[in-house]
Amino acid sequence: MGNISFVILNYKAYQEAIACAESILATQSYPNIRIVIVDNGSGNGSEEQLRLHFDGEDRVHVIAAEENLGFARGNNLGIAYAREHFLPDFIVAANSDIIFEQSDYCEKLVEIYHRKPFAILGSDIIDASRAQHFNPVARERSYSIPYMRKQIAVSYAKAFAFRLMKLFHLKKLVEGKEHVTTREENGASVAADVRVDEEMEGVLLHGCCVVFSRDFFSEFAGFWDGTFLYAEEEILYYLALKKGMRVLYTPEVVCMHKEAVTTKILYSDFCAAKIFYFSNVAKSYRKFLKLMKEWE
Repeated sequence: MGNISFVILNYKAYQEAIACAESILATQSYPNIRIVIVDNGSGNGSEEQLRLHFDGEDRVHVIAAEENLGFARGNNLGIAYAREHFLPDFIVAANSDIIFEQSDYCEKLVEIYHRKPFAILGSDIIDASRAQHFNPVARERSYSIPYMRKQIAVSYAKAFAFRLMKLFHLKKLVEGKEHVTTREENGASVAADVRVDEEMEGVLLHGCCVVFSRDFFSEFAGFWDGTFLYAEEEILYYLALKKGMRVLYTPEVVCMHKEAVTTKILYSDFCAAKIFYFSNVAKSYRKFLKLMKEWE
C-alpha cells in the first residue's frame, strides 16, 4: 500500500500552484506519486501556463474545469481523475498556496496509516513565519441545529458590519491588525501559536491540506459538494464522525500554508475581502444546516 496522489486546486494563482507542485517534486523521492493540478475555470491563462510549465513532466497532470466549480467540486474533479487514472491509496488535497518541505512526507503517511489506519488525516500546518499553526482547528466541536443557526446569524451580521465599515470608510479601525490563529479547547478559543505535539483523534482539521485514505472512499467520493466556498472542512468533519471514521491529527507530517493567496488576488481591499468571506460562509452554513436536518 503506498500510491499517493496530490490534488492541487488552482484559481487564478498559477504561480502558487506551480510552486506547490515544484515543492513536491523537489522534496519527495517517494517513487509512487502523481500530481493532479485542477485549474478551476480561472480564465486568466492559468491553464495554459500550467500546461506549458509542466510539459514533459510525467508525474504532473493538468486538468481544467470550464467554469469555477467552487472549492468542493473543484477538488472532487481532481480526486475523481486521480482515482480513475492512478488508483491511489492516499490522496492529499492541497490548496495552491501550500508548500511541502518535509522530505519524508510521503513515507510518513504510509507509516502512520500502518500504525493507525485513518480515513482522514491532517498534518501540522504552519504559516510562512513558522510562528503560527493552523491544526487542529478544534479538539472537539458538537454540531447542532441551534448552533448552526447561530453561526449563520453571526456570519451575516459580520458581513453587514464590514459593509458599513466600507461605506463609511471606517476600515482603518481594523485593517492591518495582526492576525492571530486560534483553536478551540473545550468550546473556548485559545491561542494556537505553539506547535501541537500531541497526536489526536476526532478533531476538526483545517481544509487547506487534507489527506484521504482508501478508507474514506469506501463511503464518500470526496468533499460534500453542496457548498461553493467555505465550511467544507466542517461538513467533512461532521459527516466523517457520523460514519464513525477515524479523523486523525498528527505532528509527524508538516506543510506550510501561505494563507488566503487567492482571496488577496481577488480582493485587495480589506473590507471587500471580509464581506466576501462572511457572506460565503453564511451561504455555506445555510447549506450545512439543510444537510444536518437530513442526517438528524
